[in-house]
Amino acid sequence: MKKKLLLSILGTAAASAFGQGVIKLDNYNTYGPYVVYGSGSDGALGIGVTSAWTMGVYYWNVMGNFVGSTAADPTGYADPSTLGSYVLGTGAGSTAAFGYAGLNGTAMAGAAWAVPGTSSSGGDVVTLIIVAYEGSSYAEAFYRAHSAPFTLVTSDAASPSPVKTGSAMPGFGVFPVPEPSTFAFVGLGGAALLFSRRRT
Repeated sequence: MKKKLLLSILGTAAASAFGQGVIKLDNYNTYGPYVVYGSGSDGALGIGVTSAWTMGVYYWNVMGNFVGSTAADPTGYADPSTLGSYVLGTGAGSTAAFGYAGLNGTAMAGAAWAVPGTSSSGGDVVTLIIVAYEGSSYAEAFYRAHSAPFTLVTSDAASPSPVKTGSAMPGFGVFPVPEPSTFAFVGLGGAALLFSRRRT
């Protein structure tokens, strides 16, 4: 009996030593900011995205405020990993469906997301980017977008009400992503213009 109790205590201590602080993908309980359809997307301009869309998260792989170190993305739909040291969040609570409780533009994950590299007691500053995409993944989505970077302070892993992304994330709209052939066509057009200018 004593041996089982000791193993149980050691197991709990090990779990908390290697645990992580948490955040909650949730802009429903914060009453926004909402994620809306942008110009050229497959929905009515300015209306919240529906349950066909998913919210996800990218995080800077070192704790701290790296908002100022994030590269600009005028398009608003780049892969966040190209904008700095952002890593795709994975595991329980790292995604959530939009249209929570029938309210378009909002999402709420069922579980809190454990932020890798943070302390289980919380209190770590993390730099995040929220993404929205239609389909199975952000990388393959024809319509997608991401928020501007922002920071949150992680909550204790045992907190019954972890900090919500909606308390700090900027609102944003989603857009169509040009197909690679479009980029190639634009590139060829630019090259042709340069060539014609040199000949004159």
